Amino acid sequence: MTPRRILQVFGEPLANGGQESYIMNMYRHIDRERIQFDFFTPFTVDNLALQQEIEALGGRVYAAGHPFGVDNNRFFRRGLTAFLTGDKPYTVVHIHSGSTYALSQGAKAARRRGIPHVIVHSHCGGFDNLRYRVIRLLSRRALTVYPTQRFACSHLAARWKYPTPLIRHEQYRVLHNAVDTAVFRYDPALRRQYRREWGLEGHLVVGHVGRFAVQKNHRFLIDTFAALSQTEPSARLVLVGDGEEQNAVRQQVTSLGLTDRVDFYGIRQDVPALMNAFDVLVLPSFYEGLPVVGVEALATGLPVVASTGITPELPVPERTVYKPLADGPTAWAQAILEAARLPREDTTALLKERGYDVRTAAAILQQAYEEMV
Repeated sequence: MTPRRILQVFGEPLANGGQESYIMNMYRHIDRERIQFDFFTPFTVDNLALQQEIEALGGRVYAAGHPFGVDNNRFFRRGLTAFLTGDKPYTVVHIHSGSTYALSQGAKAARRRGIPHVIVHSHCGGFDNLRYRVIRLLSRRALTVYPTQRFACSHLAARWKYPTPLIRHEQYRVLHNAVDTAVFRYDPALRRQYRREWGLEGHLVVGHVGRFAVQKNHRFLIDTFAALSQTEPSARLVLVGDGEEQNAVRQQVTSLGLTDRVDFYGIRQDVPALMNAFDVLVLPSFYEGLPVVGVEALATGLPVVASTGITPELPVPERTVYKPLADGPTAWAQAILEAARLPREDTTALLKERGYDVRTAAAILQQAYEEMV
């Protein structure tokens, strides 16, 4: 049979963020003889390995190439409208974005181009300021009228993007940011191997995986690690990812005299092994929906110290510590030390039981698509 093609629309460049991680986890595990994905962004593809994998799985990538950061809203709306104009093989469009505006205007553009099934998907929270409140108000009607389905990675992410009456009447659906528990799992031999190969034996290894962006709050993380280093001289900080804030973070590390204790690993394909090598994952983000990287860490039995800007819906609360950023770096350093003392254990059964195994989540998403097409 010819598979039905679902258009995955991104309101940002295709890169290595949580949105991409989520949809690729689903794509790898759906029945691709029945459902296929195509990807569209009006911006650029900043992760060529991602594009190559999509194409190897049978998908297509369409990127209009507009530089991100220059009149994003206008080019998103115009780019998607232009792409959907004419004869396209899509009856389902699934829109992903951290932007409330992109979700609302993307849904409006798709429905006006005759797409019968339009999904908007909230993956994060944001800063509660005047700009957010104005955009939320202006987007309220479009998010009420145009989407036929509203998905979110957590209840917090839904509340952040969708109008209050829709939340009150539960007119949205939470789809878990699930991970492959056959890949992300505690492996003591792999842990020993990586710690030996990377010179981490005998060190307390603090990890962070995520793009270098203001949202992720790397500067607070560096201040916290500086405080930790005062009481734990063996501590090392491993930063995985890249992004626009990386140079500023490197300068901060240098200014604090931490260059021999902080390692920048860049974008990696061996994150499951690194999670095993870490002693604790620290996520001081200003906001998140439900971070995929947090689920990946917990799947490997790794304790997580997270800010209260992150939803309290991470799937293993027994190994998750939430701290307000207002507590400051010294209190965070103490929380990291305490979390790192937790004995490592296999959490695979817990993740599966709580619906965070990717095979279960992919089957749920596939069923949702098939009910539409």
